This record gives sequence, structure tokens and C-alpha cells, in this order.
Amino acid sequence: MRSAAVGGGGTGITLRTYGRSHRGLKRPNNEDAYLMRPVANSGVLVAVADGVGGGPAGQEASRIALETLDDAIGSGAFDMAQLASAVSRANRRIFESGQRDQALAGMGTTLTSAVVFPDRLFMAHVGDSRAYQLLDDHLVRLTIDHSVAGEMEAAGGLTPEEAQQHPNRHVLTRVVGPFDRVRIDVTEIPWNRGNRLLLCTDGLTAVLTDEDIWHSSSSLSGYALIDALIEHALKRGGPDNITVVLAEDGAERGGGDGR
Repeated sequence: MRSAAVGGGGTGITLRTYGRSHRGLKRPNNEDAYLMRPVANSGVLVAVADGVGGGPAGQEASRIALETLDDAIGSGAFDMAQLASAVSRANRRIFESGQRDQALAGMGTTLTSAVVFPDRLFMAHVGDSRAYQLLDDHLVRLTIDHSVAGEMEAAGGLTPEEAQQHPNRHVLTRVVGPFDRVRIDVTEIPWNRGNRLLLCTDGLTAVLTDEDIWHSSSSLSGYALIDALIEHALKRGGPDNITVVLAEDGAERGGGDGR
């Protein structure tokens, strides 16, 4: 998918988006999906979803989630409540689809979504796909993994290194779709020129640490950064589907867009 550029109007900032998904080296199919497109007021809508349920069910859940999110946002997200409502609607559609078709019963998906404007960011998140804010000298993880290990880490019971190796790191505590309602984490923060947003599924973070991601992002941008991260994950075995989406302004950085 080609990158999308959105003019920043009076801000002088142009937001660009980049995304790729890779099946990985162990899975028979790709249950991940991603979305990126412009919205009103010089913003971009970005999201990643990682299907749960295996095979057709996982693929269907992630597809429905992003299709519903896209439709619900429409021309633009004007407040945090609209984005959260879109995720709730995705949950309801997946749940109802599973109720109608026994082959899809219980299917679900992670869903990490954001609307980025030149001066602010809205985010709604369920599951263990992640969002990172990439700054000039460090990165900030904006999401909590809704998994047994992730919630233990958030509570201070595990270090990030321990959480990454924990036997229950893939046991999800929250996911979009299996039940008629879901609890959604929401965030609204200021956004400044030079900030970058990176969304990814756990096919990346299961094998790369935050330090690994920061090391690549400190010198690369655009598709060069995405490709380097995916290649790094594949060299570490690529045990799961890998999806990465990046939103950044048009300021020139090392690595360009990889073209």
C-alpha cells in the first residue's frame, strides 16, 4: 500500500502514513490487517488489528473490525468519544457475526486505532497490539498489553523483560468481538511537529524489545523503518504475522521512504 500524505493547512505540517503486513515464517496465513487514510482537519486515521480464533475466523474478525472502524469514522473524528464509539460498533458487529455463524463463534481481534492531527492525537485500544510515540531521543509506549503478562507488568509485578518471556504473555485479557461489550482504553494527548506514531501487532513485539524498535527508529523513517523492523523480526524467527504502521510529518529524516 502506498503512503498517504495529508496537508497540514496553516500548521505547515504534512502527515504521511506508511504500512506493511507480513505473514511471518511460521503461520499458514495472515490474520493481521491495517488501515490508514486521511480524515478531515488535516488528520489521518490509522489502525492495526490482529485476529484471534485461527484461520478464517481470525481473518474475518480483523477485517470486520477495520471495515467497521473505517465506516464509523467517515470523513473525520471530531472527539475521543467518536473513536471509542467506532471501536464499540466494531465489537458489536464481530460478536453478531459470530452468533450467526457457528464456524466464527468466539472470534475476536485486537484493535489499536488512532486519529492523528498536527496538534493532537486520539487513540482507542483493545488487546496486545501496541502504539508507540517516537520522539527525538526516546520512545514512549502509549498502550498497555491486555494480556496476563502485560497487566502484571503495568501493575509493577513484572519488568518489561520478564513480561516478554512470561509463559502467559499471549493469553489475552481483553479482545474485540467475543462478547457483546468490551472495555476500551482511550487516550488523548498533544501532538507536536516531529512526533511519530508507530502501531504494530505482537508479531513484532514478541521478538523485538522497545530498545530494538528505538534503535531502528532513531536513524530511519518511512518505509525504510518499517522494512527494517519487519526484517529484524524475521531474522529472529518470524513466529507470527507482523504488521507495522507509521504516521509521521513530512520533515526529512535519515532513510527516507525506502524508495
